[in-house]
Order: sequence, then C-alpha cells, then structure tokens
Amino acid sequence: MPAWLDSVTLLAFLATFVCALVFGMAVVRARQRVRNIADIHTLSARVRPGHWRRNWAKVIPASQAESDALTQDLKRAGYYGADAGTEYLAARNFIVIGLMVVGIAAAVAADPSTKLPQTILAATMTAATVCHVGPRWMLHLQANRRLHKIQHGLPDALDIVRMCLSGGLSLRDSLARVARDIEFFHREIAVELEVVRRHAEADTMQRALKEFARRMNAPEVNALSSLVSQTELMGTHVAMAVTEFADTMRRQYRQRAEERANKTSIKLLFPVILCLAPPVFILMVGPPVLQLKNFLHDAHETGGVLNPSSYTERLTPVTNLEELRDDLR
Repeated sequence: MPAWLDSVTLLAFLATFVCALVFGMAVVRARQRVRNIADIHTLSARVRPGHWRRNWAKVIPASQAESDALTQDLKRAGYYGADAGTEYLAARNFIVIGLMVVGIAAAVAADPSTKLPQTILAATMTAATVCHVGPRWMLHLQANRRLHKIQHGLPDALDIVRMCLSGGLSLRDSLARVARDIEFFHREIAVELEVVRRHAEADTMQRALKEFARRMNAPEVNALSSLVSQTELMGTHVAMAVTEFADTMRRQYRQRAEERANKTSIKLLFPVILCLAPPVFILMVGPPVLQLKNFLHDAHETGGVLNPSSYTERLTPVTNLEELRDDLR
C-alpha cells in the first residue's frame, strides 16, 4: 500500500472528526441558553426531543448522582428546558460513539505494516475522552460563572425590591419591576427573578423561592428563600427584612474580599522565594566567590603564597655571605 494512502486515511479521519463535532454542536438545542427575559417566552414553544435522542442519551450509562449534578449545572448555566439534559447527553454520546466507530474503521482500513493503525486508535481514544469530559467541564465552569454573577447582583436587586415594597407594591409586582429595571446591568439575576415571578403566579411565592434556592444551591439564595418565606408566614414587613439581608450580604462579600487580600501575602511568599531569592543570593555571594577563585588561582602560581616552591626558596640556608650582602643591597 503506498504511503500517500496512509496520509489520506489519516486526513479523512481528522475531517470526519471535525464534521462529527460540528454536527453534534448543531443538534444540541440545549445550547440555546436563556440569556434575557425575552428568551423565556420562546422556551415553552420548543419541541420536545424525538425518540432517537432519548435513546442516544441512554447509550452511555450514568449514575443518579451524575445525572443530578448535570441537571444542577444546566439550570445554573441557564438551560431551563425540561429536556436539556436529554439533549446534552444525546449529543455527547452521538459524538463519542461516532468518533469511535469512524476511528476503528479508519484503523482497519490503514496499512497494518505501519504504525498508522495504532496512531489512529490512540487519536480516537484521546478525541473520544476529550469529547466526553470537555463539554461537562465547560458546562461546570459556565454554571459557576453565572452563579457568581447572580450572587454579585443579588444585593442590588434586593435594594430595588425594598424600594418597590416601600412604595406599596406587592412582592410579586416588585419582582416584575426589578426584573425589567436591572436587565441591562444584571441580566442573569433579572432572568432568575422573572422565573420566580412566573412560578409564583402558577403556585405560591414560598414554593417559587424554594425552587429558586434548589436551582442555585447557594448559601445566599437559600438564606433569602428562608427569610422571605418566614417573613410572609409571620406577617412581618418584608422590606425591612430584605434590607437587612442585603446589608448582611454586602458585609459578607467585604469580609471575603478582605480574607482573600490577607491570603495574597502568603501566596506571594512562594514567588518571592522561588523567583527573587536566587538572583539576590547570586548577587550577594557571586563577587566573593569570584574573588576567592582568583585568589586561589594566583596563590598557586610561582611566587604565590600557596605555592610550596616559594617556601622552599625562602628556607634555603645561606652559604655565601657575599650573595646575602648583595641581596640586602
């Protein structure tokens, strides 16, 4: 088999890998994340996945803990579709299985007398592992980034909620007003408040806040849900409780920032020791070492203080007084 045919086989495998990856990204409808309030209106109009997608989602089995963690990250990242997990698993499994099938076929078609089949199999396993682990890792980072934005914008939203409550609006109407007002600079928290408001219209505000806390699974959101629920049950004023909670959150963020700042001095100790200490040590110890080296080199030469022949000449007995007299002159 000619050598150019092996190159063509490898290029065909790489082209198939790229096509499968692009096709898999195209069929993932769950990638259409809810980014603003307008996207919530189109969420209910989406068609449920077909039978083949549900079957593809079950090709690679996953434990219940993994499924729960995937659902949690999808909701944190803004994928509120009821079938977002099924679509994600179907697309990922389709890419992984397709890559393995194409890679094995390319390895069988390659020349067995060369190392190309082993190379194709190694590349196939590496690509399949990356396609299996990479999207999950990226989804987790996306979920944590969005959760951080929600936690950062929650005190500002609560301040506006407090002003709306003080103006005589109900909590549900306050959430609707705040969601519209802060959409420009806190888009994520605006989407979450709109979801809470719509859930409260279908059920109760306590249930909507509990679902919000379950989706985010963050200490601040859990505390807010419990606070508002207890306040409404006890009949106390919600505005004062929300104001105190917002101030508490800002105080906690300030304390966390101070804690990170205090840890910075300890973290800077390692770069100082590893990067700055060696040059300083060289500058301080280098010149004396060079001087000592030059001294030892000169001292061992003829006439040097460490040359034994110099002491031998000095200890030679004087036998001629005339020569001694001339040396003294």
